[in-house]
Amino acid sequence: MALQSVLKTFSAQIPWQELNAHIRKRNILLLDHFVGSTPALLAAKLSRKYDRVVVIHPDSESAKFMKGDLDALDVGQADYFPETGQHPYDDQQITDSSVVVQRSEVLENIRHHNRRLLVTSAPAVFDKIVSPELFAESSITIQNGDTVHFESLREELLNQEYEPVRFVSQPGEFAHRGGILDVFPYTGEYPIRLEFFGDEVDSIREFDPDSQRSVSLLKTVRLVPDASSLSQGEKRGLLSYFDEDTVVLLVNPSLIRSEMDHRFSEATERYEQLADKEEKLSPEQLFVDTEQFERSLEDCAQLYMGGFSKDRQADRRFRLDASPQPDFNGNIKLLREDIRNLSKQGFDTYILCDNEGQRDRFEELLGEPSKELRYHLSVETIHQGFLLNEQGLAVYTDHQIFNRYHRPKVRRKRHTSNISFKELRDLNIGDFVVHVDYGVGTFAGFKTIEVRGVEQESVVLRYKENSVLYVNVSSLHKIQKYSGKEGTQPRIDKLGSGRWARKKEQTKKKVKDIARDLIKLYAKRKSQDAFEFEPDNSWQTEMEARFEFEETPDQRSAIEAVKEDMESNTPMDRLVCGDVGFGKTEVAVRAAFKAVMNHKQVAMLVPTTILADQHYKTFKKRMKDFPVSIDVISRFRSGKEQRETLKRLKEGKVDIIVGTHRLTSKDVAFDDLGLLIVDEEQRFGVSAKERLKKYRATVDVLTLTATPIPRTLQFSLMGARDLSIINTPPENRQPVETEIHSFDKDLIRDAVSQEVSRGGQVFFIHNRVKNIEATANMVRELVPDVRVRFAHGQMSSKKLEKIIEDFYDHKFDVLLSTNIVENGIDISNANTMIINRADRFGLAELHQLRGRVGRSNRKAFCYLITPNIKSLTDEARKRLLALEEFSDLGSGFNIAMRDLDIRGAGDILGAEQSGFINDLGFDLYQKILNDAVKELKKEEFSEVFSDVEVSPELPETQVEFDLPALLKSNYVADSVERLNLYRKLAGAEKLEEIKDWKEEIEDRFGPVPDAAQNLITGAVIKLYASRLFLTKVRIRSGRMWLECPKHDSELGEEFYGHRFQELLKTLQQEAEDRFEVIQKDDKVRFVIHEIPDPEAAASFLKELSGAYNREVSFA
Repeated sequence: MALQSVLKTFSAQIPWQELNAHIRKRNILLLDHFVGSTPALLAAKLSRKYDRVVVIHPDSESAKFMKGDLDALDVGQADYFPETGQHPYDDQQITDSSVVVQRSEVLENIRHHNRRLLVTSAPAVFDKIVSPELFAESSITIQNGDTVHFESLREELLNQEYEPVRFVSQPGEFAHRGGILDVFPYTGEYPIRLEFFGDEVDSIREFDPDSQRSVSLLKTVRLVPDASSLSQGEKRGLLSYFDEDTVVLLVNPSLIRSEMDHRFSEATERYEQLADKEEKLSPEQLFVDTEQFERSLEDCAQLYMGGFSKDRQADRRFRLDASPQPDFNGNIKLLREDIRNLSKQGFDTYILCDNEGQRDRFEELLGEPSKELRYHLSVETIHQGFLLNEQGLAVYTDHQIFNRYHRPKVRRKRHTSNISFKELRDLNIGDFVVHVDYGVGTFAGFKTIEVRGVEQESVVLRYKENSVLYVNVSSLHKIQKYSGKEGTQPRIDKLGSGRWARKKEQTKKKVKDIARDLIKLYAKRKSQDAFEFEPDNSWQTEMEARFEFEETPDQRSAIEAVKEDMESNTPMDRLVCGDVGFGKTEVAVRAAFKAVMNHKQVAMLVPTTILADQHYKTFKKRMKDFPVSIDVISRFRSGKEQRETLKRLKEGKVDIIVGTHRLTSKDVAFDDLGLLIVDEEQRFGVSAKERLKKYRATVDVLTLTATPIPRTLQFSLMGARDLSIINTPPENRQPVETEIHSFDKDLIRDAVSQEVSRGGQVFFIHNRVKNIEATANMVRELVPDVRVRFAHGQMSSKKLEKIIEDFYDHKFDVLLSTNIVENGIDISNANTMIINRADRFGLAELHQLRGRVGRSNRKAFCYLITPNIKSLTDEARKRLLALEEFSDLGSGFNIAMRDLDIRGAGDILGAEQSGFINDLGFDLYQKILNDAVKELKKEEFSEVFSDVEVSPELPETQVEFDLPALLKSNYVADSVERLNLYRKLAGAEKLEEIKDWKEEIEDRFGPVPDAAQNLITGAVIKLYASRLFLTKVRIRSGRMWLECPKHDSELGEEFYGHRFQELLKTLQQEAEDRFEVIQKDDKVRFVIHEIPDPEAAASFLKELSGAYNREVSFA
């Protein structure tokens, strides 16, 4: 590893003997000229010599960078103590539970491990925390076999401010069910499940909060308090956890002091404004001021690095002979020259690469290392490069060479979201549901009914005119929670009206037509010949190496797929789909450059003038060092300029042309067009789309869209259209710092002022047209020297476009608008967004809005403004919390994609489809689409898909027997959870899934009672019978009836054509004289004798299914 030898070389440059002598005397030392990541090298060496080392930075970001460097240097005992992110005296702010966990874990590590290196920041040190004594006293240790009085333990957890809930999902919660106690502690990766036998702890297990299943067994567990919020007892500064032998390294001490001064005066000001300040702790009790901080340092050895306080005298000064990494601005020629010069001076140069791909690029760009060009490549990374002049060592980072933003990599443990996909799918009383056969109704709970003297549980669905449908728990896979577009309510169906069946049929017909068109186009394209592009040349490699972000795996595979298409002999028609800012444009840039390298012209078609200008500038910037001619045609250009551009285009003097629908006009002619790139095709008019269709069969077409395509839809269209999905954001994009606040004019004033003072711009989202002007005036009053304008969808398109253009050109500072900015506006200078009444937006909408900021190397902020947080509904609060927690672009956002999935389906398949989706619900719509595509592949297009095997649909088998088969409420008390479990079992398609289900309930609720075991047996019978194509199984009076499909049904065709004879033959072998065949009307039944109970039936069907499968191959 290169970094280990770098550390060794660095160490040789430090006069350790003298330094150690000063540290032992607790002198104040000034360390000078420690540039780049050398402070991390020093901290790493100090941690090997001293048990306790604390490094304090002025801000969290620089602290995170150092922690990332220490991880890269493999310093195992290093911890990062984060700031809380809370504003002083802001009771409305919601705490990020991952921060709480991190802080508590660090304190636990300090208490239990002698050797520790702690990296932190002034904001983190500013908040006082629970004293070390109280932290130790409040911690609870539980071992396997301990006798623990449950009520006392519950009391202790409440004292530690743990919250009782139905099921634990985040730190600080506990749940009790029978002899099981689940606790999500403030340390560790997983929650803990304690199983009691009386008062004895029988087992301790970690479990996954999403699946609620056990992960591993433990012998002991420690439950520690939340270090920040424990209300009783005295609070102290972080350094009270360290003894006097601690070495403290302060990076930029003057900045640390000014940060703490600023925070303390802000806290004092807020405290003085409180109406109930007598009931609150004073700033002196809650926060560490500069004086207290400096007093806490007095007993420690202090090392000051950079920005030394003028009023403090250093006992000794050490200067490092080091220089920062030079700027290369992506110029490989300059880099090569620099390495040559360093080689002449006897330097060794290390280039640290973020990934293997970058290393391979450097190998290609720099060529073989030699005596004249001494360099080493290594896949490792630190924040900043440097040169150690005395030792003749240069350490360069690839992200600095190419001017990329490098994101601090602090390893965070797995942490669940505050809102889970499961919660969104949970059914509560009154929720809309879709039954595949009966349509949209509402969920009205459970009812236990007696059938032939046996208890059975059924789900109650309520339809129009108060009609009621009872659904047996074995058929719950036919029910889904209705999911249409957020904010729309479905029409409730009337039982027996026929409307639902007609609606399904109508949808299937329409969907089939769309799928047919797509498949036809696919077949036509595959039969055409196209220009085959050459493989990449060296200019392509160099241009790609200058990309300012690290490619994500999704992006890499999209680029490879596009190049593969271009190099093949059939015309490309690829759709690249990815969220805002996920790097679709870069895919287009590389494809365009490849086309130009093959002497072909490229046209990029975009829906708006602003986007045309944005893409034009992007292409110019990315290709500025290469002989590529790029032009744009749009309203921004005069008629004369447009005519001149079109003339040059026809003569082949323009390589890449970017334009709006103007490019589809009849007067546009190319010399040799090879690639057409279309951005957001669904936003073009009919005539432009028709023109595009003509291109599709002859030139390579690359389409970009930001609207997510549902995964199931991708699957259905696979083969009908080539798709590349970019699901992950660029690794080094800055995350958007997201905060939730109650409406506060001071906060709005501060947020706007802060952004404008750093030369940036602000989006202020206000989704009510009627008072948007009044809100704009309020902002003007709050910040009089800031230029504010407003925009909304009811304005004329010309006026609206002019306002957006002016904002793009920075002619004003704050754009107050409705959510029209949600799509297609890329203004990298706007890095603060304020969303008023954020509780009224869907999660997906909020996610897309936030994607408008954080599109540059600057730190971006998003403030979600709500009414009093305590007055929000639980769902709204959780939605906002999820957004705050997932500040990283794209992380965990499958949950947000429901609404966008629906919009995506509408965009890809035509707008009217959104109407069908809203009528049927998304899940059923997907099923209909899949069925339609399957039918087309099997029937009309069987030749095109001759190599694709279409498997037959298995029947929905009904199972009946006279034993109670249910989850009783004394076993699973929570009705929502009962329903989830029933649905999961009803949808099981493999024996492993049924076994898993049994293990899950045993794990979560204890030993399986008889009624639940009967439920499991029923599911096993259904599984085997379905595989045998049987439609019904009935077990009664020692016999089992197996019902076959009707002759004239679709299933009957498959069954009697391919399977009946084999099943009969197998039965004769397995059951011999124990069975008979009964035929009545168009139904065939087998009756098997000597089947005493469901267990025997399951066992017989298992044997029968195994023997049958040896004879017949099936899905």
